[in-house]
Amino acid sequence: MRILAGRPKGDGYILISVLAVVALLSGLVAALLLVGRAAVDTAGLESRALRREALLQSAVTVVGYQLFVLKRPEEAVNGQQLRLGEGVVSVTVASEAGKVDLNGSGKELLEAAYTAAGLRSSSSASSEISSTQALNAESFASRVIAWRSAGGQTGADTAQASRDPGLGPGLGPGLDQGLGHGPRNGPFRSLDDLRFVAGISAGAFERLRPFLTVYNAPGRLSAFSAPAALVAALPGLSAGTLRELLSVRQRRSAASAQRLSELLEGQASLIDTAMPRTYRVGIEIHADERLAGRRLTVVLSAGATADWPYQVLDWTDGG
Repeated sequence: MRILAGRPKGDGYILISVLAVVALLSGLVAALLLVGRAAVDTAGLESRALRREALLQSAVTVVGYQLFVLKRPEEAVNGQQLRLGEGVVSVTVASEAGKVDLNGSGKELLEAAYTAAGLRSSSSASSEISSTQALNAESFASRVIAWRSAGGQTGADTAQASRDPGLGPGLGPGLDQGLGHGPRNGPFRSLDDLRFVAGISAGAFERLRPFLTVYNAPGRLSAFSAPAALVAALPGLSAGTLRELLSVRQRRSAASAQRLSELLEGQASLIDTAMPRTYRVGIEIHADERLAGRRLTVVLSAGATADWPYQVLDWTDGG
């Protein structure tokens, strides 16, 4: 009788070990594939980021060259679509010299900005900003000046604001139930600082924004680029003079500059005919699905020398 030999007792253990090793190797391969895919994705993201950065940098350079080397007027550059390599960008340009500077402009121009924003009185304000009814152009200007004055003023103006009728208890409604603070006794670092001035509501802030800046250090307005509503709010300017001024300034020439100087002789301390030296430039990428919609806002100002025709004062990446 034949006796069949049984399997070695270790075979089951060996089989299990082999399966475990195979499973481990499979896991390692899967992990390596995931790492490789992540590396490829990361490289792709980095490549797109570099392309985007290069496209935006190129657009800024082209716009800066047009404004400060070729000295093209802002209306000739505003609205351009530039093809740069494989990308297309659209450009908007607006002079900062046509706005009232929170740090450099005087009381009369600050009052004019408040008036131009349509905040003359509660009857001209929308319900959204009706809480500012006690804040008039004069008190707005005085609060801005108190905020920026280096140790020259105390919180007296803010204390007065707290007593203004219609502003409620404390420092008034402002933004988010009132962000009214005492004077900073230092310059406004950005327009957003204005939200902290007593009595400035969220609605009033948005109405004031188009007329204000912190990048017009001389403080005077450019007669060529100031909004019509802001020019109209200047003291001592008749309706007839305003109409002629708005017509004459459309022609950029020495003769038009001379005529503007004559028309604005009584407002020479507030507005001048010098060409703008600072611009806010908006750039948006188009024609590339992976980069489309990306935005950038920069503030460009004239440089000190021909070798350095312009400088970047602010660079805000909109994503």
